[in-house]
Amino acid sequence: MRNTEPARDEFLKDAAVEPDLALNYDELGEVYWQMQDDRRAEQSYREALRYNPRLVNSRLGLARIYQRQGNYAQALAETDTAVRIDPDRTDAHYMRGQLLLRLGRKDEANKELQAARTIGHTPARSDRAPPAVPSPELLQEPQ
Repeated sequence: MRNTEPARDEFLKDAAVEPDLALNYDELGEVYWQMQDDRRAEQSYREALRYNPRLVNSRLGLARIYQRQGNYAQALAETDTAVRIDPDRTDAHYMRGQLLLRLGRKDEANKELQAARTIGHTPARSDRAPPAVPSPELLQEPQ
């Protein structure tokens, strides 16, 4: 694991200077996630969403926390919102498919995983950044 404390400290400084900038809290949530501090990660993602409820990364960050905690229904709710906000996010569809599998909803899961594959093979539109690559935690098979 890389040294996350300096990054955390920088994002805390940034948040102090610009307390209403959602991306500072989004990045801080990611740092806390990497530190496995779910409580602070959730607080940071929630703060980011308070300033910008359309931040898909924060929605998926919350979903990862809830997934790690075994709260699949709550994680699914966050991925549902993420997919509504940005239907072209491969990682959102993939995570949603994994959660549906965990919840025993195999047919829906297969459709969602197929959507992730289809989006992943569609050329990116020139007006959008390429889809983000899912984090390694998302690529693990359900246990």
